[in-house]
Parts: sequence; structure tokens; C-alpha cells
Amino acid sequence: MRPIPLHSLIGCLAALAVSLVLCGSAFGVTAVPLTDLAGTTLARLPVMQRGDVRIVPLSSMANWGGFESEIDRGKYRISSTGCLTILEPRNSFAEVNGAFVQMHSAAEVWDGSLWLPLVDLDELFPTTIELSDSADSVRLLGILDSTSGIVKPLTDLQVATPWSFGKVILDPGHGGRDPGGHGPGDLIEKDLVLDIARRAELALKKEGIAVALTRRDDSFLSLAERTRQANAEAGDLFLSIHCNSNSDARVNGAECYILQSARSERAEKVAQDENRVVELERDGERTKYVEMSEANFILMTMATSQYLLDSERWAGILLSEVSDRAGIMGRAVDQAGFYVLMGAAMPAVLLECGYLSNAEDARLLASDRGRQMLAEAIAGSVVKMKVEMEAAAR
Repeated sequence: MRPIPLHSLIGCLAALAVSLVLCGSAFGVTAVPLTDLAGTTLARLPVMQRGDVRIVPLSSMANWGGFESEIDRGKYRISSTGCLTILEPRNSFAEVNGAFVQMHSAAEVWDGSLWLPLVDLDELFPTTIELSDSADSVRLLGILDSTSGIVKPLTDLQVATPWSFGKVILDPGHGGRDPGGHGPGDLIEKDLVLDIARRAELALKKEGIAVALTRRDDSFLSLAERTRQANAEAGDLFLSIHCNSNSDARVNGAECYILQSARSERAEKVAQDENRVVELERDGERTKYVEMSEANFILMTMATSQYLLDSERWAGILLSEVSDRAGIMGRAVDQAGFYVLMGAAMPAVLLECGYLSNAEDARLLASDRGRQMLAEAIAGSVVKMKVEMEAAAR
């Protein structure tokens, strides 16, 4: 028997996700809350529609429910509190404490994660999981006590300390041999965004919020390394900061992007421009960015879908803050396949602070006051997200 640890979904898929290029997909991925008996949301479980059946990854519940798994001759033996469940991929029958259960669809394995029908979870793990009547939420009857490694009934646990926001990761785009865009005079994107990030760091620290920067000087980082740093820092939010450019000098304003397939040619072009930095990366880094099939797009989307709602919410808040505080027109919250957002195990947004090709935006970006207002807008958005995220965790 070979023990297989059930890591979180992001842990299973992030390494793959950073190597993939987004393309359009017809597959829908949503999320349902994983809660304790008191209704406190512990996590959001990615849900994928497979025909008429919604399926979820067991790995995304493992850290909370204390599931342990072994593979024996192709069969998964999953132990939870007072329950042994035996499953076989591509088989719709399971054995639960010696009795057979027929699932609504067969178990499936993708990239090491076991995916099961959402509607069958309470029958597969009757002592651990309870579904709401409409199967729109999953409740854990027990939760892993990290100090003892024992799964205890929630009623036996002391009241846990509420989750609190820890750290935001600021990623000044470009750097080193990658200057980014150029504006009038000596305006260079890599210098502007580094200054904005440093100013935002100071503003956030005044609010008592911890900050990590992916770079603090004029150094070159691969796009994958930026996300790796964010995950290593265990951030709660990730923001990649950039400036835009356009052949039409009349185009101006700030934009926020989240990681999903592009909905417009304009958004796709912005992502292509930002992704072009991979041409400056070493051969060993460039090999990670391969053309992505629709099947692989599913894996990447599943890896980040639990953060999609928070990413979209934060992008909206950030764009409003930039418009209100800095006076830059907020163009839109959009989505596209940005390499730098792939694999981030947290809500992630890319901010285009304005257009260096536009005289009005360039004047603001060139001024200390303009960059300070942008930094304060970033800090303000993080403070608001911190409040919302902590409230949702209570």
C-alpha cells in the first residue's frame, strides 16, 4: 500500500497552473461553501459540472476533515472519523463501512485529486459530512484539531480563534532587463510601479497590515517566480502592479484584471503584452509556458476557482478606490490569461494603473502626488477586503 496525502487543491494543481496558457473554455466551474456546524465558512469548494452531476475534489476538504487516503491495487481507501470508504476511479459504486453505495456518477481522478459527486458526499462520508437540502453547502460534522492531529466533533472543540487577515503580496511588474512600457521623457514602467508598491507598503503598514514585495530593487523575476514567492509568503491577497500603453494616445484610465479566459480581444491583447516577458526568461523558465488545451484549462480553472469570487470583488473595490482617490477614470474589471496570476493560492488581481501613452495619465504617473494617491488607493482596497474577508470568516 502506498500512502497518498490529500493536500489542498491549490497544492495539487498550482505547479501545473503556472505552466499553462489560458484559452477559451466551455466548461463551467463554480464553488460551494464548506462550513462548520455553526455555519462559519471554512473554505470554498470548487465544483465542476459533469453532465447533470456536480463533482468536487476530496482534497479541498481533507485539511479540514482529517481524511487519510491509501491506494491499494488501484482502489482508494479513505479513512475519516468512524468511517472507511473504498472507491475505484471510473466506478460508480463505493463501499462504505462494508455496505455498497451507488453514486450518481463514477469517481474521477485528475492530477492526483479524487473528484466525487457533490450530492453523494454525505452517503460516502456519513460520520463526517452533512449536505444542505439543496446541496448548496457542505457541513463538516468533525474538524481536524491541528494540535493533536485528531478529528474531534465540533461540539467538543473549544471556540476557535476567528480567522484573521495576515498579509498582502505586492508585485511590482517588470524589472531588470524587462523595462516594461515607456512614457514621455524618461518614464519607465518598471520604476513607476516599484515606487507605487513601496508607497503602498508604507500606507498598509500604517494600517497594521503586513506586506511582502516580490522585488524591492531593479531586479528581473520570472512570472512564475512571482507567484511562487506569493505562495511561499502565505499571502491572503496578491496584486501585480503595472502601467498600460496603447497605440491610440486618447485611450486612458485604470483597469483591473482577474484570471479567467478573455472575454474580448482587447483584454486578450493586454494579457499577451504582459505575458511577452517570458521571451526574456531563461530557457529553463520558458519551457514552463506551453500552449494550453481546453482539458488543461479545466485543471487551471479548478485550481483557482475557490478564489474567483474574492478576486472579482477585490478588483471592483480597487478600481473604485483608484478612481475616487487618484482621479483616474476606472475603465473596467476584466479577465484574461495572465501568467503572473496563475497558481496564486489566494485572491489575485492585476492592476493597470493608467496609460503611459496618454498625456493625462502619464502626467499623474510622473508626479509624486499621483503615485502616492495610487498607493493609497491600493492600501484602501486592501483594508476594505480585509474587513470583508474577516467578516465572512466569522
